[in-house]
Amino acid sequence: MFFPAEGDRIVVTRTMKGSARSTSWVGTATEVMPFQKSESGVWIGGWRLTGHNIATGEPEDSHFACSESLARYGHGEQTVRLATEED
Repeated sequence: MFFPAEGDRIVVTRTMKGSARSTSWVGTATEVMPFQKSESGVWIGGWRLTGHNIATGEPEDSHFACSESLARYGHGEQTVRLATEED
């Protein structure tokens, strides 16, 4: 699985558990926290994404859990990749 580095321009596509709809965002990853076990024993990791929703163009500035965290706790599926010029 791809994990962004600080400042990477990325595309995130997410489908939450129980939903047939996917949502995609493009933006810059900051505040990157690697996938790791916290002191309390919970697996954590993710980043802040500043960008926009690809379908609607609405601005986005929020924290995203990494794909590994979503999969580990059964919250849904997510793909992450570096953005291209076309994105």
